Formats: sequence, C-alpha cells, structure tokens
Amino acid sequence: MNKILKNILIGTCVAIITAGVFFIGFFTREWTFSDTQRAVINLLDKYEKYYFYKDDDVLDLIEDAILDKYSRYYTKTEYANSKNVARGENNGTGLVFYKDSLQIAKIALNSPCFHQGVKAGGTVISASFNGNTASGNYDEITNFIDSVGVGNTLELAIDYGGEIKTFSIKNQNYNETYVVYKNSVGSYAFTSSGDNLEFNLFSQDKISKSGVGYIKYTSFNGKKDNEYGSYTQLKRALDKFKQDGNKKLIFDLRGNGGGYLDILSKISGLLVEERSGKQVLASVKDRDGNVKNYYVENKLSSNYNFEKIIVLADINTASASEIILGALIDYDSQNKVSIVLDGYQSNGKIEYRTYGKGIMQNTYRNFDGSAVKLTVAKVYWPSGRCIHGTGVTSDISSKVINAENKSALNYALENLV
Repeated sequence: MNKILKNILIGTCVAIITAGVFFIGFFTREWTFSDTQRAVINLLDKYEKYYFYKDDDVLDLIEDAILDKYSRYYTKTEYANSKNVARGENNGTGLVFYKDSLQIAKIALNSPCFHQGVKAGGTVISASFNGNTASGNYDEITNFIDSVGVGNTLELAIDYGGEIKTFSIKNQNYNETYVVYKNSVGSYAFTSSGDNLEFNLFSQDKISKSGVGYIKYTSFNGKKDNEYGSYTQLKRALDKFKQDGNKKLIFDLRGNGGGYLDILSKISGLLVEERSGKQVLASVKDRDGNVKNYYVENKLSSNYNFEKIIVLADINTASASEIILGALIDYDSQNKVSIVLDGYQSNGKIEYRTYGKGIMQNTYRNFDGSAVKLTVAKVYWPSGRCIHGTGVTSDISSKVINAENKSALNYALENLV
C-alpha cells in the first residue's frame, strides 16, 4: 500500500471514530434523560417551530416561571461579565441605583464617579452626551447612560435635596475596590495610581473618638490574592487600624449584599473570636439533607486586640454579610460584639432587620459558555439558626440593637464606644 493511500485511510478511520464517539455520546445522553426532561425538550422544539405567540425571550420566560428570584440564566456574555465583576474588573461610571429608582444607592469605590466626587443619596435628573439628553424616568436615563461607550464622557445632573450639581464622568474600565477606613485623620481607600492600587487618604471625613477606627466593607467580591482582592484590602485596613493604636472597631456592612463563600471564610478569620480546632462558619444543607460545613480560615483576629466590634447593618445587609453576623454573635464569649440596625420604612412604620437571605447558590457552566445559577441549599449559623425570610433582628440576641431615631453610626458613636 503506498504512503498516500495509507494516510487517506488513516484519516478516514479517525474521522469515522470521532463521529461515532460523538453520536454515541449524544444518544447515550438522550437515553439518560428522564421523561420530564424529554417532554421539556419536545415542548421547546415545537414552541420554536409552530407556536403562534412565540417570544424570542423564551429563556427569560422560563426563568421567571420556574426559578426563585436568586436563580438565573446567564448568556455567554453575561456569565463572562459576572466573572469579571467577581474579580473587581468593571466598566462604566460606578453609579449604583436603588431598584427602579434614580436615587443613587452607592458609588463603586475607585470608579469614575468616585474620583469625580459623586456622592450617594442624590437623584440623577438628566444625562447628556454628544448633544443628546435623557431626562425623565428610570428606564430612559439608565438606558441612555448604558449606551454611552467606554472612553466617552457624559454629563450628569444630580439633585441633592434641591441643590443641583453637574459632573463630567468618563465611562471607562476600572478596578472596583471594597474598603474604606476612617481614623482621626481622615478616610482612606484603595485607589488607582497608574497600573497599581495604593491605600491613599482621599477625604477629610474622619472618626474623632480616641481609640476608635471605622471600616466600610462593600461586598464579598474581589477574588485576587493581592491588593485587588477584598481580603487583602480588609487586612491592610485592619493593620492600619492596629498601627493607629485603635482597639474599638466599627465595621460597616450596611448595603453589603454578600458575595462568595470562599472570600467570606477568609474574611471571617480577621474578625471572629478565635477558638481552638476547626470553627464552623456556616453549614449548608441541600434538598436531600446532605450537609457541608464551611470553616473560619486564616485565624488572625487575636492579632488586633479588639476591645469592641460594633457591626452596622440594615435591610440591604444580606447573604454572606448575615453569615458573618451569625458567626460574630455565636462565637462572642467575651461579650465584645454588638450589631446595630438602621431602620427602614415599611407600611408606614419603621422596622429594624437585615435582608434575610439564608440560602446558597451555585453556578453551572454550559458547554456553549452560558451558565445557570441555582439555589441549592439552606444556610445555617454555627448555632443552627437559619435567618432566611426573617433576617437578623433584636429578637434573636441581646447583642442586636435597634438604632432608635438615629443612624446606626451615630448610635454606635454615642452609646457603644
């Protein structure tokens, strides 16, 4: 057999074997489907081919119909963006609005808005770019802001209680940071300096009480193991807290909606009272009753000689934030911990509690780069308590205090330090 013919035969055999493996795998997978799965596939097939009222957003319809509000489907692009956000890699202006409102809930640290001095609390009344202006409702203005491409500058008009301020904000890529530290000098945050992040004094806003330091921690994101990661940023802030001679910490988790359990496990080691051996941070139980424990890692809290830890929380303190509240409460044998709750308006009265998210999600990537995030388990504190649906309230512990008629920060400064 000549060499050319031999190569052709080998190539043909390889192609046949590869195709065979593919089809065997495909049909084997089909055979393993349940009756329900096959019925759903058939329904979707007929929906796409014949249904008169066919909607191109069928995945959104399915998501809304069968998933809870914490679960969702990601397109390939959305999933890639979510991974970037977990690392702190964002683009845009850094504005974060309250749901369906043009009032600014917060400004992402180290974002373009942060560097231009935009503050939370104001209401955006218009946005302008390239001779065009959007004003009016939430959808019109936010869609306009989102449409301005990276590298372009837009003008924002923001109403702060009757005082209208205008800002020129460049839409650009930035690394979000997660920690603000205040001492008797002023406020510090990790901000960009060329290609690096540095822990810089950026404001004269300070804590005037002797021996007291304040740390705002915005989310359990930032997965990197350097200054771009939130664990390293928080540790650097605590090291500064110790260097300043402070022993009373005000730890602000208001508005912190949670994040990743692996980051939480490391963060907890900086704050939770140390015990010998393994310390359960949280237990998760799936629908079949299987339990998995997450543990306090990198135990370093004794390094900071805390005399007092006061945690500020509100209705937007959720998920991972509520887990660390549980660990701080459950392991507080020396009575050093207090949780102070900000109030919020509900049905004409003021209520005091955290959000109440005591469930966990996992994200499962699909072969095409898309993904689905699903609720997979309930979360329990070390004591066995689950706060899902109820949140952290003063009913669960004497360590939890309502900031009656004051902000949680003012209450802490006046009554607890």
